[in-house]
Amino acid sequence: MKDLKAIKNSKIFMLLIFILIFLSTCQKTDKQINLNRVPELASFASYNHTALVVKDLDSSVAFYQYIFNFDTINYPFPYREHIRAKWLSIGHNAELHLGEFIGDTTQYYYPGHIGFTVKSIDSIFSRLLKLNYTLPQIENMPNGERTIHITDIDSNNIHIIESK
Repeated sequence: MKDLKAIKNSKIFMLLIFILIFLSTCQKTDKQINLNRVPELASFASYNHTALVVKDLDSSVAFYQYIFNFDTINYPFPYREHIRAKWLSIGHNAELHLGEFIGDTTQYYYPGHIGFTVKSIDSIFSRLLKLNYTLPQIENMPNGERTIHITDIDSNNIHIIESK
């Protein structure tokens, strides 16, 4: 009986040792991750929107409204000859932008993308320069926010908006 109790206690002891080793390993991983983070970019960007190209804008808006109960919001840009667009609020200050090409679009290209809001485009430029990235042209949103478009290392399109 004493042997069974000793075995049981040693198993519990070994389990506790394993848990402590595991937890200390996790803490080291977190510290390593934090050491690799760039201080000026910590909590720097937040999700803003995703833009999708759709075949039928009205049907797509109806789908997203019906399935997810998203509401349409103001589209702040002036009329565009080759694209109809609607913006939807998806909650938590995030948006879904839907666009339908119209007419002859062979000379017009506007890819889907993901959008982020940042505190400073200048800080983004600083990081891009360190990667030898050709800096994009700064544009202004209708509300005056500065904005740029870049691609990631896999050619995914990213829209970056500087918060006012």
